[in-house]
Amino acid sequence: MTKSSNPGWNLNLTSLAQAYKKHFMFGNIYSKTATMLEPDTRRAFAHHFNAVTAENGHKPILIAPNGFTRPSVSEYNFTDVDAIVNFAIENNITLIGHVLVWHGQSPDWLYASAPDTPLTRAQARSNMEFHIRTLAEHFTNKGTIDAFHSWDVVNEAFVSEGGEWGGCLDDWNAGDWRAQTRHNSPWHLAYANGCDTSAGEHPSDYIYDAYVLARRYFPKSTLYYNDFNEETPAKRNAIAQMVEQLNLRWANDNDNNPEAVIQGTDYTKRKLIEGIGMQSHYHLDQWPSNLENVRPAIERFIATGAVISITELDITVGKQDNPHAAPLSKAEQQRQAQAYAKLFKLYIEFAKHIERVSIWGKTDSQSWRSWGQPTLFDGECHAKDAFYAIIELAGKH
Repeated sequence: MTKSSNPGWNLNLTSLAQAYKKHFMFGNIYSKTATMLEPDTRRAFAHHFNAVTAENGHKPILIAPNGFTRPSVSEYNFTDVDAIVNFAIENNITLIGHVLVWHGQSPDWLYASAPDTPLTRAQARSNMEFHIRTLAEHFTNKGTIDAFHSWDVVNEAFVSEGGEWGGCLDDWNAGDWRAQTRHNSPWHLAYANGCDTSAGEHPSDYIYDAYVLARRYFPKSTLYYNDFNEETPAKRNAIAQMVEQLNLRWANDNDNNPEAVIQGTDYTKRKLIEGIGMQSHYHLDQWPSNLENVRPAIERFIATGAVISITELDITVGKQDNPHAAPLSKAEQQRQAQAYAKLFKLYIEFAKHIERVSIWGKTDSQSWRSWGQPTLFDGECHAKDAFYAIIELAGKH
């Protein structure tokens, strides 16, 4: 296939957001300002998408300076943060916050005092609260805090494949989710430093603390847990068990939850972890994904009582060390389109439990995995077969 002589967005195409309006929100990511200023990109975004996530701009390292000394509030940089927030508000697009607590793209001072020297759990919790409070106070002062529909509070706390469940995968209580968290996470290491196991403390407590603090400072936002390889059975079970157990802990937490109940009493108020984000970075050739695992993962997450969002969907074609030339051939586009259609058929089936589906990249050239050309639009902003496949599917439902 040869490149088109007429690159650019076709704003006459059916809107993805409108096509799926009766099912769920349809989102994408806001990237660097220069990317968003490319011809018609802002208009195309507002045309196709009604939810927006910052690709990187809201991650801790993009807001707070690095180093091992906690900065002052005045050292925080909110320029890119506010650009994304303002874009959402100006275009009446639902704003998704991403992310508050993560082992990646975060400044060292949050959890360490020097290389390989974790803070104590008390110090790390204090820094966690400082960071979350600083964001909340900034948005409150700007009058934009209520624009955050949801936050990905904790991101990727579990090992890639979920570890070993330790029992029958159909037995939801056979394993222990805490054993499957990332024990090398700097948050885990800090919370292990001074951990009183005799009092029931555990290094994974940073996860619970993150949600307690997020609820305190972003009380109107839906609080999500977000992870990748979430369809892998062991990881699926660990994530679901974590959500259930921490929500039960919250229901009986008289110290932090003003609506707490006596243990054993039915709890009918807001859950602490209200949503599960399925990143959904899938591959046809590189690290081939088993899409048959997606249905049982959705079903297991529904059983937790949490709402679901597909937060970072993309599907690569080819191998990273031997990428296909752009654009994809017709046969390659068809393979990708079939995979997208398979997933969206599931999403429509479970739409009453799915709040949002977000693609992770506006075009192939702007994708973090551009080598695999994983989005709905090619590098010239032209709709691919995958786009037409899911538009056709929406029209049938």
